[in-house]
Amino acid sequence: MVIRPLSLANDDDKSLKQGGVYNVGFAVHDDNITTRGHQVSFNKTLGIGAKADIQAVKLP
Repeated sequence: MVIRPLSLANDDDKSLKQGGVYNVGFAVHDDNITTRGHQVSFNKTLGIGAKADIQAVKLP
């Protein structure tokens, strides 16, 4: 589960809006090896009240 507010305080943060669709990607890093290994996902879409690969929901 990933939780974050729709609006953030910094100017360089991306504000999210109800009904919006956003491109996202994920990376998992393993720093517990001699060379830094990581896996990345294909591009996905995130929808907030809109159809997308990943459907976000608002928590109560």
